Amino acid sequence: MEKGIKKRFLKTTFNLLTNLSDESIIKVLSLGEKIIVRKDITSQIKDLKILFKNKHPSLELVKKILKNSSKNCREKLIENFFINAVILNRQKQEKLRKKLGFGLPWFFVISPTARCNLDCIGCYAGSYVKEEGLSFEEIDRIFTEAKELGIYFITVSGGEPFIRKDLLDIFKKHNDMYFQVYTNSTLITKELAQKLSKLGNVAPGISIEGFEKETDSRRGKGTFKKIMQAMDNLKEAGVPFGFSITPTSLNYDIIASEKFMDMLIDKGCSFGWYFQYVPIGKKPDTSLMCAPQQRVKLGKWVDKIRNEKPIFIGDFWNDGPYVCGCIAGARPQGGYFHINCKGDVEPCVFLQFSVDNIKGKKLIDVIQSPFFKAIQYAQPYCKNKNLCTPCALIDNPWVLRHVVKTYGAKPSYNGGNDIIDDPKIKSFLDNYSKEMHEITKDAWEKEISLHHKHWKDIEE
Repeated sequence: MEKGIKKRFLKTTFNLLTNLSDESIIKVLSLGEKIIVRKDITSQIKDLKILFKNKHPSLELVKKILKNSSKNCREKLIENFFINAVILNRQKQEKLRKKLGFGLPWFFVISPTARCNLDCIGCYAGSYVKEEGLSFEEIDRIFTEAKELGIYFITVSGGEPFIRKDLLDIFKKHNDMYFQVYTNSTLITKELAQKLSKLGNVAPGISIEGFEKETDSRRGKGTFKKIMQAMDNLKEAGVPFGFSITPTSLNYDIIASEKFMDMLIDKGCSFGWYFQYVPIGKKPDTSLMCAPQQRVKLGKWVDKIRNEKPIFIGDFWNDGPYVCGCIAGARPQGGYFHINCKGDVEPCVFLQFSVDNIKGKKLIDVIQSPFFKAIQYAQPYCKNKNLCTPCALIDNPWVLRHVVKTYGAKPSYNGGNDIIDDPKIKSFLDNYSKEMHEITKDAWEKEISLHHKHWKDIEE
């Protein structure tokens, strides 16, 4: 009964965002504080009230998304994402933690296929076997078991996910979950956009490298124009969508410019992710990596944009302090893992090694992998807990080398061992990580560490 009251209150509150003034919404939130007794939810309500009072652009963003989304998209965003995945998930996973004796990750990434209609330079999934793919039955089972563990948010990657004809059937069957789909968007026609609008529980994240010159040089001639059309199709259908960008040494200045960000906002993007280029996958090339100074500068720019413009941006590496460090290895407290197209269970999309395969194993069993536990035990990877250098791949590469060799983890594709065995790549990453630690040390120790904790500190 209490759960039903909370759901109704939360759905009503989110719906009111599109119609009421900020002052009226604050009054509704104050009422919610009185009728909801759980401290975790009342704490979130207080945070929302502060955001409204301060006129933060993130609240304008939420109002804009809810107003511009189709009816089905709005309802699924509210119930599946905000209520099931964000709020009620915490309660269910806390009960499971007490029952099972260990914590659970908040979400995971799954790559149903490695097939793709493009051939992008430096693709992190470019060396996966293209013929491999998870069956509908396997994916269905995985999602069913995920919900039993309180996981209602899934990120779908590839390859190109929409190349699978049965993908929408999977989303339809699990219509109480919310899916973020990383896509090159070239297959998102007006017809597909309308189908996504009808489903309501899918938010595409569109890969883009900058303007036309930067995008086409990496993804192929004509790709940028197709992306612009796909964005128009989604906007017209009322489907929330965002972007996915790989910062490299070649496009850094463009993708960290207000002109480019304003273009994406004008096209209708409501969220976006920055994923630094790292030397894995197809023909790894360390020269494409942003320099440590560029990476730090990008992090500061992202923070600035988040506080000034109506768009949510995540920076997979630079946001380490905000997410309590590395989230790999099925970490409790907001962590994740990756199931690739062969069913291999990897600690991270970018840490492409595994000891388990999901085929024939339950989700709860692979989450408890000794390999994953070792990664969790090693977090934070550096002695001073510098969350500005959270990664076991490029910030603390000796950690990845150690756990892979200790647990006999196998690479996900031929040549995958290069990241830990190739002398040139090893030397480059050792020098890169040393420089990252040096240039972030003072900021972490004198300022950032005062406001951010590691997930283990929070659990204690």
